[in-house]
Amino acid sequence: MCQSRSDQPVFVESVLEQKVKMLFSGSIFSITINATVGLILIIVQLPVIPVSTSLSWYAVLVTVLISRCVLLVYWQRDEDKTERSQARWIQYFRFSIFVTGSIWGVGGVILMPQDSMAYQTFLSFTIGGLSSGGMATLSVDRRSVVAFVLPSMIPHILILIQQGEPITYGMSAMLLLFLFFVFLMARKSGETFLENARLRIKALESESRLRMMLDFSPTAASIIDTDTQEVVFANKSYASLIEKKHQEALGVTLRRYYANKVEYDDTVKLIEFGQQVNNQLVELHIADSQQTTKWVLASYLQIEYHSKQMILAWFYDITDRKVMEEHAQHLAHHDALTGLPNRILFRERLHLAMTMAERDKYALALMFIDLDEFKPINDTYGHDVGDAVLVQCAERIRACLRKPDSVARLGGDEFVVLLHKVTDEQAALQVAEKVLEVLQSPMTFEGLSVSVGASIGVALYPLHSTEEDGLLNCADFAMYEAKRHGRNRVKLFQNEYK
Repeated sequence: MCQSRSDQPVFVESVLEQKVKMLFSGSIFSITINATVGLILIIVQLPVIPVSTSLSWYAVLVTVLISRCVLLVYWQRDEDKTERSQARWIQYFRFSIFVTGSIWGVGGVILMPQDSMAYQTFLSFTIGGLSSGGMATLSVDRRSVVAFVLPSMIPHILILIQQGEPITYGMSAMLLLFLFFVFLMARKSGETFLENARLRIKALESESRLRMMLDFSPTAASIIDTDTQEVVFANKSYASLIEKKHQEALGVTLRRYYANKVEYDDTVKLIEFGQQVNNQLVELHIADSQQTTKWVLASYLQIEYHSKQMILAWFYDITDRKVMEEHAQHLAHHDALTGLPNRILFRERLHLAMTMAERDKYALALMFIDLDEFKPINDTYGHDVGDAVLVQCAERIRACLRKPDSVARLGGDEFVVLLHKVTDEQAALQVAEKVLEVLQSPMTFEGLSVSVGASIGVALYPLHSTEEDGLLNCADFAMYEAKRHGRNRVKLFQNEYK
């Protein structure tokens, strides 16, 4: 099973597990702030609070904070992710927070100066600010907020009320209002976290179902990062398509396999504009020890994956079908025995050649070739030898021609040759004589030596005809004239041959 690099193995965290992770992940920041604020507080309060009292309180605070660091280390090492284990860890965390809040509550009492309103105000400001910060870092768990804020603020509020001064009553009332606000915000934050956690779990479960569906799909599928264009997920069928192990299929751009890179770039642009691409015929080049060409029907769809826009791509391998179609197309236009173009393809080439010749004002030559003495060979030695003779003749004729020229087998022992851009009649006759010469050379097959000849008729465009059928008929007339005059010769068309 092929998985994405970012989630191996795939699992969905529970709400409780997410909550525990967020609480412990913020512990270092919280511990650092508590230690720093506590140190600043005892330094500021030195003029009004005995040093022994301040240091004793701070020593207890630091001890508790160190204990929380130890708890954090044990949590990080614990690999048990069961619901029961998470419930135990959150209880440990809440207790450590309660103890920390209680130390601050004690500080709000023993560090309270009797005769200095300024220092009292500073202490109230410190505890209120710390409680506000605690609400921010603990908001994912309302019980943790209560466990920290109540024991840290209530003792200080009570000591303010005990002062019996209008200003302290006002300060205690403000702190109570602040406490109410903190609890209200903690509740809303907790509800928001819970909703977000559930949505995240739902999204992860949807992604998990998608991966499972793709993993077991016989269709090659991958998910592509829109920023890097790298494959971040691939199923087994995709790895098989590109002939890679599943790990090697990840982190590689699909573009490298496209035979037409511009086609891939255009496809990506369409997807980025929100369009879906369906059943696009794509040629892939799988480069390994030797390049393999594959044909696929590719479809693309923009999806959300890992909370970002990505591209889902799936491919239906039609290589075998494409090869069969190309083979069928080849057979429809080529002679099965010699591999030469057949009558259909030759007529297409003749039409194109005459169109170009008319446009660019140059001449063509058409040679009609009929083998002499072929039937006796075929009847005497059998079809296997006859077929071998035809194949050998086709190769010999082809060897006499230039690249732009064409040779086709019309059927039986008849061949036709199209010469491009001939300068005059003599140039065409020279090629025809060369073909006749090579065809007359003996052929040897498994110790058997046979010889054939050929009657060749030559006609020129536009000298003899400006029409396809007319030019073919002229060459045919000339070929029969060659046979009538004793065979094994070349004849150029003359009007009296008609």
